[in-house]
Amino acid sequence: MRVRPKLLEIEGLQSFTDLQKIDFESLGQTGLFGIFGPTGSGKSTILDAITFALYGRIKRAEGGTQGIINSNRDTASVAFTFELTRDGRRKTYRAERTYRRKKNSPNACEPKVVRLIQVTDEGDIPLCDKAMEVSNYIKDLLGLSNDDFTRAVVLPQNSFQEFLLLNNSERRGMLERIFYLEEYGKQLTDKLGRKISRMRSQLDMLSGELKGYADASDESLSEAEKAMENAAAERKRVEKKLKVQEGIYNEAKEVWNLTEELLDFVRREEKHVAVATEMDQMRIRLDKAIKADGLLEMILKNKELKEKVQQIQGQLEEVLAVFPGVVSSLDEVKAAKEAIKKEIATQQPKLLGQRARLVDALDINREIEDFSAQISKLCASAAKLKSEIAAKQALIKDEAEKTAQLACDLQTLDNEAEKLRTDPEYRQELQEAAKLENEVLSLKANVKELERKQTLLECTASGLEQKLTSVRNEIEASKKEYDTLEAERRLADEAKPAEKKSIMKSIDSLHRVEALCQILELTHLEMKQQRIKLEQEQANLVTLEKKAQALTEAAELAAIEYERCEMVLKKAVDKMDTSTAAMLSQRLREGEPCPVCGSENHPLPAVCAEGQDIAQLEKEAGEARGKLSVAQIALKEAHNRALVVGEQLKLLKEQVVQTRTELDNKTKAYETQRQKLPENLSSLEPEQIRGEIEKDKKSFGDKLEAIDAWEEKQEEYKERLRTINDAIADKRLSEKGIVTELKVNQEGIEQTRKSIDLARDMLESAQSEYSLFLEKNNIDGANAELKRIVENDRELLKQQKQIEKMRQIGDSKRLLVDKLSGELQVLNADHIKLEADINSIDAQKQSRVAKLREVVGEADAEEEIHKIDQTLESYSNRENECSQKADALEKQSNELSSRKYLLENQVSIYSESLKKDENKLNSALVDKGFADGAEVEASVVSREQQKAIRESIEKYDSMLINIRAQKSLVEKKLNCRSITEQEWVEIEKTYSELLEHRQECVSSSEVARNYFINLNKKHDKWLELSKVYYELSHKQGLFEQIQKLLKAEHRKDNSFIDYIAEERLRYVAAKASVILGEMTNHRYVLELDAQGGFIIRDQANGGAHRMVTSLSGGETFLTSLSLALALSEQIQLKGQSPLEFFFLDEGFGTLDYDLLDAVIDSLERLSRKERVIGLISHVPELRGRISRRLIVEPPALQGDGSKVSIERS
Repeated sequence: MRVRPKLLEIEGLQSFTDLQKIDFESLGQTGLFGIFGPTGSGKSTILDAITFALYGRIKRAEGGTQGIINSNRDTASVAFTFELTRDGRRKTYRAERTYRRKKNSPNACEPKVVRLIQVTDEGDIPLCDKAMEVSNYIKDLLGLSNDDFTRAVVLPQNSFQEFLLLNNSERRGMLERIFYLEEYGKQLTDKLGRKISRMRSQLDMLSGELKGYADASDESLSEAEKAMENAAAERKRVEKKLKVQEGIYNEAKEVWNLTEELLDFVRREEKHVAVATEMDQMRIRLDKAIKADGLLEMILKNKELKEKVQQIQGQLEEVLAVFPGVVSSLDEVKAAKEAIKKEIATQQPKLLGQRARLVDALDINREIEDFSAQISKLCASAAKLKSEIAAKQALIKDEAEKTAQLACDLQTLDNEAEKLRTDPEYRQELQEAAKLENEVLSLKANVKELERKQTLLECTASGLEQKLTSVRNEIEASKKEYDTLEAERRLADEAKPAEKKSIMKSIDSLHRVEALCQILELTHLEMKQQRIKLEQEQANLVTLEKKAQALTEAAELAAIEYERCEMVLKKAVDKMDTSTAAMLSQRLREGEPCPVCGSENHPLPAVCAEGQDIAQLEKEAGEARGKLSVAQIALKEAHNRALVVGEQLKLLKEQVVQTRTELDNKTKAYETQRQKLPENLSSLEPEQIRGEIEKDKKSFGDKLEAIDAWEEKQEEYKERLRTINDAIADKRLSEKGIVTELKVNQEGIEQTRKSIDLARDMLESAQSEYSLFLEKNNIDGANAELKRIVENDRELLKQQKQIEKMRQIGDSKRLLVDKLSGELQVLNADHIKLEADINSIDAQKQSRVAKLREVVGEADAEEEIHKIDQTLESYSNRENECSQKADALEKQSNELSSRKYLLENQVSIYSESLKKDENKLNSALVDKGFADGAEVEASVVSREQQKAIRESIEKYDSMLINIRAQKSLVEKKLNCRSITEQEWVEIEKTYSELLEHRQECVSSSEVARNYFINLNKKHDKWLELSKVYYELSHKQGLFEQIQKLLKAEHRKDNSFIDYIAEERLRYVAAKASVILGEMTNHRYVLELDAQGGFIIRDQANGGAHRMVTSLSGGETFLTSLSLALALSEQIQLKGQSPLEFFFLDEGFGTLDYDLLDAVIDSLERLSRKERVIGLISHVPELRGRISRRLIVEPPALQGDGSKVSIERS
């Protein structure tokens, strides 16, 4: 990355008032340019503007921003445009800052606009817009803090020697920031620390995981596999036993369920027989309901006719009662209507004439109201104009008085401004004296600082001597402690309990014996279980053979029974086929259609041939079918049970053979494992072997604990010895450093004493010259007097601005008075015209009022019109009311006459019809056997209810037959078999227990299988983790060795970075020494002392070394300039490419002509197209040597600020 300035814009900053632009691209074309102008012209402000734009601070200003705004401006604005080249691409940025003066504070200011912009071809891109954000962004972008920038890139006045005179720690810190060494070292150390920390965490995790896999050994895996195989065998055995027991359980379950079913059918049959009486009553009710259905319609029709006759007679009586009154009312209403018509014909014409005259009077009244409204409106306008006229008159008078007072104030200000002006020659002398005063103050401070430095160096030397004595005493004490501890360690080494390797070998052998013991215990237990299992299976085999014989005989008997039932059913079906018609006739019901012919009457139903009972035949056939079904089921079940028992017998025989084989294998395996035991244990039982193992384990454990305690003690001795040895090494390094530091300190004391003598001589000369100037001009101090003159200049500028402003205000007030006078004349004319209009309209209004009184007098026209309208409306309403009443009464009379005639005819017709229906109903009641209609109505049942009763009767009969048939079928299925509740409970319990045992075996088998699978996976994982743990431990050891190397020197965290910083400083010093040699004809060489501080080797004085504080002003300037140029050349922005610019303010005044010429030659060689060097000076010789110059003109007395222009030669 390369950085190069392009453009600087300044406005309102210090001596600059108007906007000034500095084009660095044009200035820097030849590589070297100068900035020239008289003292106080604003040359240094240009460098202040650059640092202010980038970092928001000016080094010369108090607090960084105090008093930076020009006294004639309220704001200060700076914009600095520069280019950065990164990865071959050049980007342009512009830093802008505008500060405004704080209220009630002449010097303090605050940010108004602060922003950083990236300039592109497409437009500006804002990056940030807050003061702190912009400063931090610039710091990240350039890689330099504000202090670093002013020490290595832009060197303001009195700051160019700062880097040379910095103490070692501050100089190292600056280098670490500039070259990113601190960040590099921190990142390297942090990265290494994080890496080691992660490795330790990973190792801790791996160690924890390995502990979790401690049970995944080869022996554990083998034992788990055997346990899995045994659990699978046990599961298979139980499943075979369960299959045998399942046949017994199924047969018992069948008998128990049939017994329960038979008891249920008996209860249901008893329940049906108990409701037989109720069913007979339902049959009688159904018969009477069928007969009542034919009479119900006639009874209802008779009742309806009686009600109709009574209803019509009542209506006829109502009509006869109302009709005479309606006729009388009609005559009265017609007479009233004729009287009203006569009255209307007499009064209506008079009322209408009177109403027309009153309407004309209303129009006149409205005209009068319009005139009154116009008069009110004009009066209001006249009053408003009168008020405006009075206000204008008062305003004209007030403005005239102000104009006169303004002229008096203006004359007073002109007189005061003349008193504030200062003679230019006196001002120039005073500026030179102020510079001399500053030099005296600087020399005093320098003497005081050198004296303080000498005192500090003497105190430091005393402290170093005491520290050196203390360190040497500590070294001797540490040596004695080391020898004592080493002797103790040797004595403890001779008392070692035993060899740990031998003990561990014995423990491994014991673990193998323990594993064999576990296998023998497990095998012995399995052999015992196999013997018990074999005995149970042999007993079950005998029982099952007997049961298979019994089931075979039962199957043969069931086949014989099935053939007999089949013959019986065939005979019953043949008899029923010959009596089909008789069977159909048994199902016929009176009133229901025949399924063959469709007739509802059945006079001659068919009967059974030869006197046979159809119901008896159906019953015999049903019983035969039931017996056949039972026999078929019994035969099938017998065959199934025989097959199941046969299969169970076969499986049981195979299981007995397998169990005997497994027992033999277990016995052989037991003997084989027993032979692997040591001779002293081979004759013992497993329980005795276990006791011997526990004794040996306790003995070996005690020995291991003793060995571990001894090893821990030895490690403690070694750690303490290492700590003491490291402490001795550290103290020897400290001793060496203190000796070197003491030597350098003593040299510094001598050099500082010489510098103090030189500084006092210079101070005495400057004070003498300054005192003569004060006596000549009779003032207390040059700076105070100069400050007073500057304040007068500021006050003069303010008064001049105020005078100009007051003149403008006076002119504007005179124009205002003339304008107000013209407006007053216009308002007076408008007021006169309004008064004339008001008088004219009032005369017209009085004329209309007189005419209105002639028409209506004192009465109200609208009220009289309203009264006439009400009277006319009442006449019309009365006439309409009489007409409506007459029409209604006449209509009612006609309707009543017609209705009377109609009702009389209906009574006659309905009475005759009722008499005929009553005779017919009485005859039907006698035929059906009912006493009267009430009995018929009580017997009536709806069609749905009749259907429900009939279905209930049929359902009852059908269900009773079905229950008896199913009862018979269940009895045949039982076939005299029975089982008690206790027997069934015992069989069910045995079967359930066997099922649970089978489930337990399945669960155990799955657990053993899953345990083996998981253990196998854990074993693989254990091997994998062990490998990773070893590799990671080895890698951690390597990283820790690197970390120790980084922290080895002086046992400091950043010792490696200290080394890099020192090497970088040596490189900068070597480069600066080359530049200094060119400038001084190789007289001086810049080097580093043992502590990393700068020293000068004077070749003209036999190569003697000198402290940099002993250099003269010119020598200090040359050395600082060389360092700054070398440092600027080496600064890496973001670790990539060097800077492309360097600014230096003043410092050339201390050089003679020959040395100045050598410096300029060196600067011209160092500057080039890729690097711009800017010099700020008032030395005339420089101006002639530099081809590109920026000329700065000082501020003018009239208030104009500094001006800049580019000059070429």
